[in-house]
Amino acid sequence: MNSKLIPLAIQGIFITSIWLIADPANAGRPLTVDDANTNEKGTGHFEIWWAREPGDAQTFNVAPAYAPWEGFEISAAWARERKSTLNATSVQAKWMVVPSSENGCNIGFVGGSTKVSGGGTRTNYFNSLFTCNGKDLGSIHFNLGGERPKDGSTVRTWGVAVEREMGGVTPHLEYFGAKGEKPTVQAGMRGEILKSLQLDGTVGRVDKETVYSVGMKIQF
Repeated sequence: MNSKLIPLAIQGIFITSIWLIADPANAGRPLTVDDANTNEKGTGHFEIWWAREPGDAQTFNVAPAYAPWEGFEISAAWARERKSTLNATSVQAKWMVVPSSENGCNIGFVGGSTKVSGGGTRTNYFNSLFTCNGKDLGSIHFNLGGERPKDGSTVRTWGVAVEREMGGVTPHLEYFGAKGEKPTVQAGMRGEILKSLQLDGTVGRVDKETVYSVGMKIQF
């Protein structure tokens, strides 16, 4: 990858990875599309994953999240691209407007900011979240938002995902992207191997490239 493009590429990768912070009861690692849920008051989670992104970018990611109040969650994330050794950091807040329901729909919003090391541009982002749950059908999540680099134009982002618990595992299928970029189609699966410990993974395609990730999630 052209060295002049690396900061912009890693910034885009990190903004995508921050969408993974979500509630352990529904969406979360390894979904990229976010859900309209938060952790319960006084609880949180810690996610660690490795991802191969477009352009053969390889990132190691760490993302903790905590809910100090019911329906409100704060989170942070750190990513490092192996080949360029650049880092990206991000902070965000998530607000659940309508309480979650096992058979119904709820709405949430998330906003945050991310910065790439080495003189990268700070980017602010906002996402509206819509989730519908059904005992027999599983869950479907819709995202619509945007990201705006400093001194740049706003780029619209979107996503849709479906997931359904099947025994001890929960598979999912999702489709997401940003205006002016090739969309990503991705499938994944997660499962709890120990109490409060989840293992997960994804595989997908974007612009004729294969992308994938493997990770874990610890709840506390």
